[in-house]
Amino acid sequence: MTETMSILASLAPVFLVMALGYAAGRTREFDNRNIGSLNALVMDFALPAALFTAMAQAPRQAMIDQARLALVVLAAMLLAYGVTYFLQTRLFGDDRRESALIALTASGPNVGSAGLPIVAALFNKSASISVAVAVAVAAIVVTPLTLLLLESGADKRRHVMAIVKAALVKPIVIAPLLGLVWSLLGLSPPSLLDSTLALVGQGASGTALFLTGLVLSAQPIRLTMDVGVAAMVKNVLQPLLTALLAISLLDSAQARIAVMLMAVPSGAFGVLFAVRYNVASVRVGTTLIVSTIAGLATLTAAILLSATL
Repeated sequence: MTETMSILASLAPVFLVMALGYAAGRTREFDNRNIGSLNALVMDFALPAALFTAMAQAPRQAMIDQARLALVVLAAMLLAYGVTYFLQTRLFGDDRRESALIALTASGPNVGSAGLPIVAALFNKSASISVAVAVAVAAIVVTPLTLLLLESGADKRRHVMAIVKAALVKPIVIAPLLGLVWSLLGLSPPSLLDSTLALVGQGASGTALFLTGLVLSAQPIRLTMDVGVAAMVKNVLQPLLTALLAISLLDSAQARIAVMLMAVPSGAFGVLFAVRYNVASVRVGTTLIVSTIAGLATLTAAILLSATL
């Protein structure tokens, strides 16, 4: 019961900040339709800075010790992504760009904002490196995959290499990759660079959550079958897949961390990329809302599941 209350308490600020953004949009305190500049601040500056510093500050050996956990997290994300994308395109008939955004929402847990307080509530502080690894896996692999689909869907006449380049040169992809290389080389960020990027990225999670609420305030909520399936994949299937993979590849402590990280509700990247690429999709935002609300129940179930590992 104590662990459950700790997790719920750690999730409360996530809900609150998103609610503040939603309220700001609904009351017209912020313009919830022309948010390109705020989105650029989050996606091109704040989040990349936060991701780089999180990765670059991790000790080399600690990063190497997370290799198996990274493999489990990667497999769980890609399986959830693939299942959702297949169902959206084949069963529900969505176009490639919208399907990619829904798949990203259904496979990418909100570890950047909610993962750290949850891990801190359940495990020791050293486990926070696992959060950085999960964020890096999503940013280095799942995010570029989504960007490739978005770029290719935007203009089918573009050359393949131009599409790949456009997807991979984004700060949100380059920053965590550079941070990973920095850590593996055993380097320490120069103090001036570290303090500068830390200042830029300090409010990344909060701003991203506020922006998510702001975006959602401009959309209607539409509960459909494909939204329910996507939320089910994220909140139920993904943690179960993670548990199955973790049993054979990880020790008990890392297995619990992996399950809890993948049980975190959907992250906001799908909504933010929808804004960036002008993809009007009510279903992406609704999937995020349903996953977040349902997370109150599914996270509790994940605690019970992880305790058996």
